[in-house]
Amino acid sequence: MDFHTAHRWEIDWQDGREVLALGEGVQVKIFHHDPAAEHIDVLIRFPPGYVEPEHAHASEHSVVVLEGLQIVRGEHMRPGDSVYAPPEAPHGPFHYPEGCVVFASFRGPSPLHRYPGSPAGDI
Repeated sequence: MDFHTAHRWEIDWQDGREVLALGEGVQVKIFHHDPAAEHIDVLIRFPPGYVEPEHAHASEHSVVVLEGLQIVRGEHMRPGDSVYAPPEAPHGPFHYPEGCVVFASFRGPSPLHRYPGSPAGDI
């Protein structure tokens, strides 16, 4: 892959259900995607009041809060704070009482969210 730049305001928001299997109302901007390297970098915008249930991914990922508030198991994460999860590690729930924008980088076979008891696969 060649050197790549991305400008936040030039990329359209996409439905988070389609890109990452997130819930209704969540939106995603793809900054960089390299399927061969199993790597995707995205912005994720969670609407106010959204609750992301406990879930896992087949890939490891790092998340940095850019705007708003993310509450992880009671811990308040604000702009500049980071969360990391290794592949297959259950994590969450996450609460977004005022909405939130995060940068997330996924490395591994799939960034899709898998929820306990979902037909896509249990965690």
